[in-house]
Amino acid sequence: MTKDIVRQNILKLRETLSSEKVSKLSQKIQDRVFKANFWPKSGRVGLYAPVRNEVMTQSIFQKALESGLHVYFPRVEQGIQFYEVNGPEDLQKGSWSILEPKKDCVALSPTEKLDLLIVPGIAFTKMGHRIGYGRGFYDKYISDLAQNIPVVGIAYDFQVIENFPLDDWDQPLTGVMTEKSFYTRE
Repeated sequence: MTKDIVRQNILKLRETLSSEKVSKLSQKIQDRVFKANFWPKSGRVGLYAPVRNEVMTQSIFQKALESGLHVYFPRVEQGIQFYEVNGPEDLQKGSWSILEPKKDCVALSPTEKLDLLIVPGIAFTKMGHRIGYGRGFYDKYISDLAQNIPVVGIAYDFQVIENFPLDDWDQPLTGVMTEKSFYTRE
């Protein structure tokens, strides 16, 4: 199966989820993230604003802020750049109608690194490979700036499949957290 076919099939399944199911499963997944050994005690967390029934991140966002962590969301520029967000009021609709940090948010300095990056995706393997929307933004960011930190996909368990074709630029994740399991390469 090609990546495009996998992407179409999983998107169709994900889009059939009711808002109640998305909310319930998302909360389970987020609760599992808080209890995982990769959850940082201090530092910086990179998150995403969900679209199209992606796993919600609001609880992670809130918990991170309450724990004194610095939270960063991506903005699409030439690739993606992460900006610190101190509350939902710092987000506005940006590229592809996805919530992004407002223009006055402070960028993550090139000398600073995230301590955890949580990424969305459409399909994943148990070995941490990921299919996104096909633009390669996260692969490029992970390759350039997120080496040696935990990079975790969050997804519904049905999004984790045996395998799919890989491209040279695909970057494996540390793991994938679902409502049922934490799939990791280790």
